[in-house]
Amino acid sequence: MRGMMLFAWGLLALATVAFVFALYTRHAATKEPPLPVMGTVDMPFRFTNQWGETISRDAFNGKVWVAYFFFTRCPSVCPTMNRNAIDVQREFANNPDVLIVGFTVDPENDTVAQLKKWADKHGALRGKWHFLTGDRETLYKLSREVFKLGVEPGDDAHTIVHSDRLVLIDRRGRIRGYYSGMDKNAVQQLLQDIYRVLEE
Repeated sequence: MRGMMLFAWGLLALATVAFVFALYTRHAATKEPPLPVMGTVDMPFRFTNQWGETISRDAFNGKVWVAYFFFTRCPSVCPTMNRNAIDVQREFANNPDVLIVGFTVDPENDTVAQLKKWADKHGALRGKWHFLTGDRETLYKLSREVFKLGVEPGDDAHTIVHSDRLVLIDRRGRIRGYYSGMDKNAVQQLLQDIYRVLEE
């Protein structure tokens, strides 16, 4: 009788081990590979946000952030990009590890006061969503050389031509993805990828 009990307990233990192993291998098989690393935001910068605060590159250390380039007089892509960025703020409003930053490509017109109006229009939360202005040469260098996003003088219809991409940067300052700020589906993918990067 004792032998039968030991045998039964042994079978139960083996079954439990097999079940746990099956769960582990299934999870490992379905786990998505990490997002690729597409560059690094390693250029120092110091700009001013819509509240008149100085924001440097160091403000984003250890944070997951979404960056993009825009200007408030933009008649085409910028209003849509900023409306879609609201989804990011809404999703992560209570997570201090996720920030959003819009860099203006029209610093002569996008003063602190102008950016404050723009921020209020989009319901930007203080400390969560920064609209930054500063030296034009530094802003353009950041766009072209660091984020690999084009920005050029335009024409009468579009005074400045710039990218519509939202860029995902991880806690280590590495670029992990580019997403169309004009496409709701792409923005939903961005939200999912932010969660993935947060878990790394």
